[in-house]
Amino acid sequence: MKNQLTRKYGFVTAICMVVGTIIGSGIFFRNEAIIAYVGGRMFIGIAAWLVGGFISLSAAYVFGILATRYEHVGGLVDYGEALVGKRYGYYFGWFMATMFYPSLTGILAWVSARFTVVLLGWDVNSFFSGQTYVLALFYVIAIYAINVLSQRLSGIFQVSTTIIKLIPLVFMGIIGTIVGITNGTTAMNLQSDYVRNVVYNPFLASVVATAFAYLGWDSVLSMNSEIKNSKKVLPIALVAGMFIIISVYILYFIGIFSAAPVQVLADGEGVRGAFVNVFRDIGGTALFVFIVISCLGTLNGLMIGGQRAQYAIAIRGQGSNPELFTQVDKITNIPNNSAALNLLLVAFWMVVFAGNAAGWYGNFTLDTPGLVPIFFLVFLLPIYLSMMIKEKTLGFFKRFVAPAAASFCGLFMLFAAIISQGAYRVLIFTALFSVFMFFGFLFYKKDNKI
Repeated sequence: MKNQLTRKYGFVTAICMVVGTIIGSGIFFRNEAIIAYVGGRMFIGIAAWLVGGFISLSAAYVFGILATRYEHVGGLVDYGEALVGKRYGYYFGWFMATMFYPSLTGILAWVSARFTVVLLGWDVNSFFSGQTYVLALFYVIAIYAINVLSQRLSGIFQVSTTIIKLIPLVFMGIIGTIVGITNGTTAMNLQSDYVRNVVYNPFLASVVATAFAYLGWDSVLSMNSEIKNSKKVLPIALVAGMFIIISVYILYFIGIFSAAPVQVLADGEGVRGAFVNVFRDIGGTALFVFIVISCLGTLNGLMIGGQRAQYAIAIRGQGSNPELFTQVDKITNIPNNSAALNLLLVAFWMVVFAGNAAGWYGNFTLDTPGLVPIFFLVFLLPIYLSMMIKEKTLGFFKRFVAPAAASFCGLFMLFAAIISQGAYRVLIFTALFSVFMFFGFLFYKKDNKI
């Protein structure tokens, strides 16, 4: 029993994991990029948020189906192992443990710290200030400590931040729309022909801009062995959570579009300007408070998933020193060694991200927050294909239509990454990915019987 995680989370925590992990900083700033592409063509922006939401919903729906059929420890790793094979499941788990969770957690910690520095009016003219890095480190350690010391406190924090972060989105969606229609801003924007970023296809550019804002639904799957009645709860939480997010995002987009002139919204201070227009001066400050809370909620969700990632590999007898990483604390019921390794990897990826952002690599830049999610979606493709081949007891829609749609969405995002990032950046990141997978290869145990 010492190495077994117990079921301690209910439906509310599960759905808050979905909503709370996805809603981070992306929604507050991706709207600026979208409005810069579409200008006054509000309905193109709405369509982009719908399509971007469908891309994530298609994947979440497929794994909601699989959640009713497979359950062990590790969520996505379970499904990859069951459908494609143990070797694939191991390498996918290795990717999640060493690249996906740690890199995104490190980035969210830095973003949270940066917003805090701006909120407090510290070294705001220096984009890479010492205060930012100290706060980022503090946030990582604080969230790590909360999760390690108290599962209950971590769950309460996740639910609380989810509720708090929805407040500015819903308020702006409703009040911003009313104010905009009343004072004529909405009508003026709809007639505007201003476009800041001229692109060949504003719709596709906008869809790509939504991708980061919809990332994070997978985190709740890593807790499938800790959720009560997970085979019933997980599918509902995934689909319902995605519908809530899509609805709130579109409502918020309409509210923001109505809250200030298009020219203001398309610039770097657009969202803050919109809040000030609707809620006066206090709105600008309130916006950054909510952004920090939103990012910290997402950081907590990623930390929960990342702390269990190495454990999910080790419990199968794989990876480096499985006995060490399968240890679960008797009191806190946390895989402490797995959590500690995750913390070390988060620190590594924070340095990589900081070096990239600070220009340590010269003219070359590597968009880690953009490319890691794309590789994640591509990694899921073998699962979709195997699902169509092996899941013979499923109906036609669940067996073929759902995974085919998710596959198309994954390939579309890869194409979009190549077009938007440049083929050479994708190739460089592929080389980095290969290095991590090589180390995974060194720790793979062919004769493992677990």
